[in-house]
Amino acid sequence: MARPTHDIVATLGEYTAADGTKKKRYHTCGKAFTNDKGQVSLKLDALPCSPEWSGWLSLYPVKTDEQRADPRPVPRSMPPAPAADGPDEDDDIPF
Repeated sequence: MARPTHDIVATLGEYTAADGTKKKRYHTCGKAFTNDKGQVSLKLDALPCSPEWSGWLSLYPVKTDEQRADPRPVPRSMPPAPAADGPDEDDDIPF
């Protein structure tokens, strides 16, 4: 049985973080699966069409749920999430 072992990732240029440091921008394009015989298969979901893409894809080991969890707090400037039960009845917008 094949299991996902790696994320397939493209690097799409750089950006400047809030603290002024340069960071790379990544896009996950799919998964690599390894079966019991050690054979590797690739499942691509997307390919970048950006001129910033070099044409290279990299494989990174799949992260566990604990590694994937983002420990950073949610910024306070984010608006509250909309109510799940529908629009506000006091709303003046007719649609």
